[in-house]
Amino acid sequence: MTAHPTLPAAVRTATLAALALAAAAACAQAPAGSGLVVPAAFKNAGPGAPLGREVPEAAVGPSAWWTLFGDPELDRLEVQALAENQDLRASLDRVAEARAQAGAVRSVLYPSLTAPIAGDRQRTTNTAAPATSRLIGNSFFATQGSTVPATFEGQVLSNTFSDYQVPLVVSYEVDLFGRLRHRLGQARANADASLADRLGVRLALTAQVAANYFTLRAADSEVAVLDRSVRLRRDAEELQQQRLKAGSASDVDFLKSRVERANTEADLVDAVQRRAEIEDALAALCGQPASGFHLDPRPLEAAPPPAVPQTIPAQLLSQRPDLIEAERRIAAADEGVKAARAEAYPVLRVGAGYGFESSQANQLLENQSHTWSISGGISIPIFDGGRDAALLKVARAQNDQAYDAYRQTALGAFREVENALSGLRQRAVQADARRRAAEDARKVFEAAQHSYGEGGLTYFEVIDAERVLLGAELAQVRTLASRYAATVDLIRALGGGFGAPESPAQP
Repeated sequence: MTAHPTLPAAVRTATLAALALAAAAACAQAPAGSGLVVPAAFKNAGPGAPLGREVPEAAVGPSAWWTLFGDPELDRLEVQALAENQDLRASLDRVAEARAQAGAVRSVLYPSLTAPIAGDRQRTTNTAAPATSRLIGNSFFATQGSTVPATFEGQVLSNTFSDYQVPLVVSYEVDLFGRLRHRLGQARANADASLADRLGVRLALTAQVAANYFTLRAADSEVAVLDRSVRLRRDAEELQQQRLKAGSASDVDFLKSRVERANTEADLVDAVQRRAEIEDALAALCGQPASGFHLDPRPLEAAPPPAVPQTIPAQLLSQRPDLIEAERRIAAADEGVKAARAEAYPVLRVGAGYGFESSQANQLLENQSHTWSISGGISIPIFDGGRDAALLKVARAQNDQAYDAYRQTALGAFREVENALSGLRQRAVQADARRRAAEDARKVFEAAQHSYGEGGLTYFEVIDAERVLLGAELAQVRTLASRYAATVDLIRALGGGFGAPESPAQP
């Protein structure tokens, strides 16, 4: 097997981070409460026709699953796509966004310290409403023996003054009932889900690159078959032209040979165009301009794709990125329900302040300008018109949706694996039939040529035999390409690897 090329540092770091998430979620169990029944085995993975050629026994994990094919050119394209694909870069930006949001939520667990430095100058009016003041202690103006403080009323005087403040203010919400902690747990679970989504984008990208690559090589094989057929029919046309001049062939034979050559040349043009379109698609996947991207033609090898070992659904649950993401969405929704429930409980806030305040800037830092304060308060929700109850219902509904989405994703995952296994098995049987058909068609064509040379068959029968051979060879190539495509589909459906999931410590 070909050694895997060294990944760029940024690609390797992001890959290991994604694998760490996969390993952390590798409980191989459906989330509690999902109601998902995990089957014991895949029904299409039983004994039967071989699914491909044998390869050395190894656990090829999602970081470099494509090395199983042993194709250096494919390895190079995969590394290039991981480094340059714009969709993958955008998914990394989404991970950074989700992590930053979790960091913003985490900040509310700590006290906040601010310095609201302020200064202003203002003038009051003496035409405002009279001010009422109260004297502290007993006053001789009060009735003798009375303990009620005396009050007096006076007209506000006009005044112009400045006010300078340099305080430090600390505020903190005591998380008595876990509302803030659950919000943080929700944000972290969403960040994990975003990381799993990136792993899914990575898997889809590498699968697309591999599928397009093998389709390109199949197109090279079709071009080679058609090109060989064009040369044969050109030779046949020249032969008929010579026979026509010699009087041993008719005009009909010669014209028929020209028709067959022209039709085959037209089919060749279509095949070349399909090949160019696939190459351009590969360029876009690899983050390269199509104008400067080129792969030399190389027909698909006649050998079948690597055989896939049997696996178990538990591995599927621990490795598929969409299932990991769905499980993290459930965790986020659970935390959201707990946070919404805590909204109905009292909120305790405390604060303190220390600083300086003065009407004269040159006296601002003097001892007599010191100010301080300590505060605390509890807010008890009594009536909110049903807002908190409605938000709790919303959170519970979102939680139910997360469980439903997980179950549907898991069912789709099992369906995709079964379809891929069934496709591999049927394509293997089909490939054997295509091989026998191509061998027999080649024998028929050779016998027809020999019989035509001896005058036993007409040229129309030779052309018909050649047409059958061409169709059999093209069908054989397309079936082989379908086997490679089905192998890639199975790898993607299994989450990007065979055997046990990789450890994050592996390179």
